[in-house]
Amino acid sequence: MLGCFVAVCALTFAQGLVSAGDRHEGVASCAGSTCHGATRPFGDVPIRQDEYFIWQQKDAHARAYAVLLGERAQRIGRHLGIRPHEAPQCLVCHADYPAPELRGERYLVSDGVGCEACHGGAGRWLAEHTRAGISAEEKQQRGMTPLWKPEVRSRVCLQCHQGDAQHPITHAMMAAGHPPLLFELYTFTGLSPPHYDWDDDYARRKSAPDAVRDWAVGQMVAAQVFLTELASGRLGQGGVFPELMYFDCNTCHHSLDAGRWTPGRTGPLPPGAPPLADTHLHWVGVWLDVVAPALADRWHRHWLGLQSAMASGPAAVRAAAAAMLGLLEREILPLGLDRRLDAGQLRALLQAIAALPHTPRARDFSSAEQAAMAALVFAGALQARGERPGPTLDRAIDALYAAVRSRDRFDPAQYHAALAELQRALR
Repeated sequence: MLGCFVAVCALTFAQGLVSAGDRHEGVASCAGSTCHGATRPFGDVPIRQDEYFIWQQKDAHARAYAVLLGERAQRIGRHLGIRPHEAPQCLVCHADYPAPELRGERYLVSDGVGCEACHGGAGRWLAEHTRAGISAEEKQQRGMTPLWKPEVRSRVCLQCHQGDAQHPITHAMMAAGHPPLLFELYTFTGLSPPHYDWDDDYARRKSAPDAVRDWAVGQMVAAQVFLTELASGRLGQGGVFPELMYFDCNTCHHSLDAGRWTPGRTGPLPPGAPPLADTHLHWVGVWLDVVAPALADRWHRHWLGLQSAMASGPAAVRAAAAAMLGLLEREILPLGLDRRLDAGQLRALLQAIAALPHTPRARDFSSAEQAAMAALVFAGALQARGERPGPTLDRAIDALYAAVRSRDRFDPAQYHAALAELQRALR
């Protein structure tokens, strides 16, 4: 069984390493002291010029390849029968990993998740992107990935932080010891750490920052990636469908004394039915409840249809996922990219978080993680709009983060107490 898994992964990744794309010139091509390799920002130019230094010294992505040489990764490799620092299914996320014919003279796989892993192969834009007056659109035409667009940035991050056809994260990897995955666009962008300044110049050349828009778009694109893979059935061929990674791992992996089950968590399915890993679908619905209630109702009906399809077989699941994906792409994602929320809507979203103990997500660790990050985003956005939420709201958000610090020791009672504190702060 394990041998079949490794063979399927190898075939999948080999098919993903196609020649389409631009040449990757390597991190060293960006690291000159007059380019992006300065040790401090230059004040007289529109870019910092210390981007490489920040990445190398402060960004965990720079050490992603080195992680594969560590004891934990080597133990995972032994369980799977692979050498992690050489295996495509590991390197495709722990390094910039283009096809061999697209690797320039200064390319090194040991650089980890370097510049071109996110910004795209620099073969056509490396020399040109420094030209005075070149626009963001021209850079994009030359192959630079437009990370200033939240929907694009989300997809780039989610390739590895959630997985897709070319970066499949499987239950076998998790069973072997790979840590669980988590993603929220605005929070993760801030933790990277940023190697750019969201100032007036950035807004003029690319776009003005909007934390809540980025949060919403991140949730929507995560839902899009999930539904796309579920509708394709790619990771279910020749075995269990859906692949076990499509389910919420925290629902099963906890003490049976923890009392985690809540009625309605799987919609119309009976108790004991494992829920899908649908946390991002849920948070899209929370946003819609505030922004577009009629659309929220349609989204919820699609969610019920997807849950019901789990009792009817793979074809029904693929069809339900495709229908939900169509609604997301036609109507919801364009709305998320366009809509700016006012202070009243932000307070309504915070109220929705505080009300979670009264919903089927009352004991759901995955939703609790997202709730903590969302609360921080919404509170910060309120402050950016001129409101002063106050120290009681700060304490409530700190309590939410404390409640989700450990998935193994997650206590729904502690989580509910934090949500009650949030409710009092909002009053």
